[in-house]
Amino acid sequence: MEILMLPDDVLLMVLVELNEKDTLACRLVCRRLAALALHPDLWRHYSTCSGTCRCPLLRLAPCLDKMYVVFPVKGCDQWAFASTRCAAKRLFIYVKGSSNAVHAAAVICKQEMLGRLIDVDVYIEIRSEAVAEVTMLLSMLASTSRLERLRFAATEGLLSTTTAPILGATVVTSSLKDFECRLSVFSELFVNFILSEHAATLEEVYLHPSLSSWKFTSTVPLLVSATNLSKLTCCCLPGMEALIACKSLKVLELTVHTESLNRPVVAGVATLLRGAEHLREVSLQYEPAVRSVTDVGAELVLALASGRSRVETLIIQNYVSGCGENSPLHQPVVSALPSLPALRRLKLAENLDNPDQILLAISPDVAPALQKVEVNLGEGCAHSWIHGDTVKSVFTLNPTLHVHVSSSKIGCSDGAHCQACKLDCHAKLRAVGWFYHWLFSHDPADQCSVEHPVGSEHWIHLPL
Repeated sequence: MEILMLPDDVLLMVLVELNEKDTLACRLVCRRLAALALHPDLWRHYSTCSGTCRCPLLRLAPCLDKMYVVFPVKGCDQWAFASTRCAAKRLFIYVKGSSNAVHAAAVICKQEMLGRLIDVDVYIEIRSEAVAEVTMLLSMLASTSRLERLRFAATEGLLSTTTAPILGATVVTSSLKDFECRLSVFSELFVNFILSEHAATLEEVYLHPSLSSWKFTSTVPLLVSATNLSKLTCCCLPGMEALIACKSLKVLELTVHTESLNRPVVAGVATLLRGAEHLREVSLQYEPAVRSVTDVGAELVLALASGRSRVETLIIQNYVSGCGENSPLHQPVVSALPSLPALRRLKLAENLDNPDQILLAISPDVAPALQKVEVNLGEGCAHSWIHGDTVKSVFTLNPTLHVHVSSSKIGCSDGAHCQACKLDCHAKLRAVGWFYHWLFSHDPADQCSVEHPVGSEHWIHLPL
């Protein structure tokens, strides 16, 4: 065959376009293709899928990019996963049923022994009575070496049980860069073990919020010891002011629980925001939303502005679906702008019927670096609003600004057109069911630090 005249590296480029089944079938053509069909460079791009018998693949393939395992495993696949020599780089495991947590731990152990595993993602759906089985799984995860990314998630019922001990977890060489888990009563020791053992390499930590976050006093000191930590996503934890010393931290994404019992914890966060000059991106998500400037957490915006802030991105989410107008934070944001000279992106998601007050407060003197502003428009006609005086004034004063507007009402309904809708302009704007567009006024040909996707229906040019 003429194709066999091609060199091996070119044949591998051809074979990689085939699916797993057809690649294995090439083994039957000739000895040369049989060898190439099992070449590691070919299989490192493939992944397993669920719903079909994977025994042939697990028996023959030398390696995989990602391996999906859903427990309980049906038929012969369970033995195949436990005995395979196919080494996966990434492992995704879904566990349903208490006894299957032990089988999941065995699969993780097997893949660790094969030597390619660097990424593990585990989700368990088990009754709260199955603490012992899940503890074994957590211990296996804590002891797995060479991991660079680890994500663990579980049903809420399990996470509310008593603390799970980390049984027999051996000390491993620090390797983990990305860690995600819900910090709860059940997982506290596991989370703290991971933070402690991988302090030298951790770069991103995502601790899903917990209503009992004010109880976890031992977690923040471990975060401070993570010398390379650059991004932290969590709820407000006791002692967060200590993170002022974590100079590598650039991105802080916080869920702010606004119940009164969290006031002391939030006070520590305010201290952090006042003193952490190393932060570049701050996100504040309020749960539940604050209703007045005296509520717990409402002071955080001004706390950020009271220090020598170098924050470039500020995201505030204080939105309540179906609530009507509720925008207690827009005035603190306006007051904070002159003290945020490095701010390049501002997103304010509140129940705000009219964002004019915020937009009209923006000027090169107040916010010299600001390039992107994201606001909600409320229930008014978005088409009418972009033709209004506010948009013209804002872009006249800030010609390089880009405004992102979200609204549930693009234009007026049939038979009740406003003056703007009667103009029958901006057809591509009104062709989209939900109004979420970027508006800008400068010449699209001008050099701009903000990327404008060519031909995108969500970017509207409004020449002055």
